[in-house]
Amino acid sequence: MKIWIAIAVASALSIEATPAHAQIARGVELGIDAGVAIGLGDNSQTEIDIPAQSFRAGFVMTDRISIEPKLGLRIVTGDGDTFSFYRAEVGALYHLSARADRMRAGVYVRPFAGLTGFSAGDDDNDVSDTNGLLGIGVGLKVPLLSRLSSRFEANFAGNFGDNSDSQIGLLAGLSFFTR
Repeated sequence: MKIWIAIAVASALSIEATPAHAQIARGVELGIDAGVAIGLGDNSQTEIDIPAQSFRAGFVMTDRISIEPKLGLRIVTGDGDTFSFYRAEVGALYHLSARADRMRAGVYVRPFAGLTGFSAGDDDNDVSDTNGLLGIGVGLKVPLLSRLSSRFEANFAGNFGDNSDSQIGLLAGLSFFTR
């Protein structure tokens, strides 16, 4: 029994010691994006969100790959009605550049998956819906200062669920690097 506890403790320490310290040493990319989403299809809509469509945080996993959760939330209220719109994604950025500072500059590809939804209601009636989301984007990071870069992306996403549709997205944002 003691040998199993020793093995479990040693395994936990070795797992914690390697990737966690490597990730912390590489820093985090914090960003905010303005965006335009152009809907495709019969019941499509166009959304323009300036100055901010979403907030993101990128966690470096390897020299070329970072994982990036992203969240956008919009709430509108008035005359007793409340409308909420949200979009939550997780993307994997693959940096194509061979430059040493590829995480801060260069071209990347970003496949992503997530959820989109809305809720609308007043005192008498509530309506809500959530849909799955799959997409891919291609973008460019351009350094501005030592820890600040601009970021531009074009993407294509498909919603699937009760309100299936597709959209083309254009993003422009700023990224701050903690290291």
